[in-house]
Amino acid sequence: MKKLICSFLFVAGSLFFAACSNDSGNDDPGAQTPAPELKTPIEAGNDLYGIVIDNTGSPIEGVVVSDGFSCVKSDANGVYQMARNKDAYHVFYRIPADRAVPIANGLPCFWQKLSTSQQRYDFILSAQQAVETKFTLFCVADPQVQSDSDVARFKDETIPDIKKHSATFNTPVYGVTLGDILFNTSSVNVFPTLMAQMGNVMHRDNTGIPLFQVMGNHDNSMKPKISEGSSNYDLGGRREFESKFGPCDYSFDRGNVHIVCMDDILLKTEKHNPSTYEKGFTDAQVEWLRQDLALVPKSKMVILCIHIPIRNSSDNRMNEVCDLLNGFAESHIMSGHTHYGQNYIYTSRNIYEHVHGAACGAWWNSTVNKDGTPNGYGVYEIDGASIVNWYYKPTRMEKEFQIRMYRANERFAYDDIQQFIYHNSDQIIANIWNSDNRNWSVEVYEDGAKTGNMTRYTDNDVWAVGYHAGVLGKTTYTGSFDHLYYYKLQDKDAAVEIRATDKFGNTYKQTMFTTNSQSDYPTVANYPKE
Repeated sequence: MKKLICSFLFVAGSLFFAACSNDSGNDDPGAQTPAPELKTPIEAGNDLYGIVIDNTGSPIEGVVVSDGFSCVKSDANGVYQMARNKDAYHVFYRIPADRAVPIANGLPCFWQKLSTSQQRYDFILSAQQAVETKFTLFCVADPQVQSDSDVARFKDETIPDIKKHSATFNTPVYGVTLGDILFNTSSVNVFPTLMAQMGNVMHRDNTGIPLFQVMGNHDNSMKPKISEGSSNYDLGGRREFESKFGPCDYSFDRGNVHIVCMDDILLKTEKHNPSTYEKGFTDAQVEWLRQDLALVPKSKMVILCIHIPIRNSSDNRMNEVCDLLNGFAESHIMSGHTHYGQNYIYTSRNIYEHVHGAACGAWWNSTVNKDGTPNGYGVYEIDGASIVNWYYKPTRMEKEFQIRMYRANERFAYDDIQQFIYHNSDQIIANIWNSDNRNWSVEVYEDGAKTGNMTRYTDNDVWAVGYHAGVLGKTTYTGSFDHLYYYKLQDKDAAVEIRATDKFGNTYKQTMFTTNSQSDYPTVANYPKE
C-alpha cells in the first residue's frame, strides 16, 4: 500500500495565490484568499501539488496542470499532484475552453514560479459565458526589436494595426507572437533595456487582445547559467524570457481548438550567438508534448506555435513532433524566423505549416520582408475544429492588398541586380505572398477578358532586392521564394488585371504595376500613417 501524505490540515494564515507569482501585480484584486483544504491525500513522492477552484471556491475537475515536463489532471476535488522535475521553473495550467484567459500586467498569465521551499501551488480559474466555438487568432512573427527606435515602430505601426483590425471582428480575438520579440546577439544584450518595454507595448490595453508569447532564438539570454533548475545551457538560456513571459512550452484551449506553444531552439554552448543554436526539441520536450496531446480529443484541431519552421526537417525529434500532430481534425503549424512568407503543405501528413513574414520585415530597415511580403501578421478565422478563412494582414494597409504586380522587363533601383528569370517585355510577374502551391488559382485578364492562368515559380522578388539595396542602401536580401507567378500576355499593351482566388473563395485583385518610380518604394517616410 502506497504511503500517503495527509493534506487535510489547513495551515492557518497561509494564502492561496492564483497566477502569476513572478509578476508585480494581478488584474484580479481577489487573487489572494485563504488556502482551501485539500480533500485528496497527496501520494508520497509527489512534491508538487495544489488545488484548482473557481471564483466561488468550488473545485474544478479535469484541468491539466504541468511543470513543463509532466502533465496531470485535477481530480474531482480539484486536486492535482505530481513529482516535480528537478529542472522545472514554473507550474502552470492549461486554460480550459470554458474559462476566461487570466490577465496580469496586460498579458496572459496562468503560471506560478516555483520555489525550492514550497510544494503547494493553487489556482483560481474565472468562468466565461460560453465556449467560443468561433474565434479569430492573430499570429505575429518577429517583432525583433534591438533599439528604442525599433520599439517605437512596433508600438506606432504594428500594435495600433492589431488593435484596429481586431475590432472589426464579431468573434473573440486572441494573439500569439511567434518568437524573436527581442534581437539579442552575442554583442548586444537588450534584455535589461527592452524586455520590460516590450511587455508594456504588448499590454492588452494597447493591442485590444490577449497576446500569448513564443520564444525565439534571439530571445535567449546572452550568458545562460547552469544552476538549480537549469541543468544545461539550453534551459539556462530560457530563464530571462521565462521570468517575464512565463513558460516556454505550454498549451491552452479555445473553442474546439488546442493551441500549443513551444520553444524549438536548442542552445549548443555557453555563449549565445548566431552560430551556436539549432532548431529542434529535446527528448523531454517531445515527452511533454506527448503527454499534453494524449489529453486532447482527436475531434479537436491542434495548432502548434513555434519560432523556427519545421518544414523539410530531417531531425528525428522534429519528425516525432509532426507524428504527434497527426490524427486530429486539423493540424496547423505557425512559425516565423525566416523574414519571408511561405505556406507549406506536408505531403505525407495532414499538416499545413504557415511560415509568417516578420512584423519587423527586413529588421526594421524597410516596410517589407526580404521577399517583398509586407510587414504584417497572419489572421485565422476559426469555426469549430477548422480554420474557415485566413489571410496575411499588411501593416497599415487594407487586408485586400495581397498581390504586387510587375512588368517582367522592368529594372529596379539597384542596377547591378539581375532581372526576373522571366524578363521579356510581353511577360508579367506577380508576388502573391500568402498563396500556396495547391489551393490557389491565379487568372489574368487583358482588357477585361480572361486570357489564361499564371504559372507559379521560385525566384527573388527583384523589386524587393532593389528596394533594400538600391533605395535604402541596406543589405542585398536575396533568396528563393516560392510564391511568385509569371505569365506571357497576348497583348503587352493591354490593361491587365490579376485575380487570385484562395481555397476559401476569396478573390484578390491587382490592376496596378509596381514600377521603379520613387512613389512605388514605401520608405518609412511615406509609409501610410494612422
